[in-house]
Amino acid sequence: MLFSKQQKKLMLEVLLKEKRRIFSRHKGELLDKTIADLSQMVRNEEINTAELKDNVIDWSSHKKR
Repeated sequence: MLFSKQQKKLMLEVLLKEKRRIFSRHKGELLDKTIADLSQMVRNEEINTAELKDNVIDWSSHKKR
């Protein structure tokens, strides 16, 4: 399944909220690993998006022949 960056951020926010709950049944190593993985995916996507914007050629600024 492919998720957009916004969807990943929303899932991460929900997981972090669940982790902070005192009486959550879902606390543990798997939740921590899932949060870490999702956080890394979001960070990578933000870095890659920024790099792509720097490498884009603006063809509208070139003269037409």
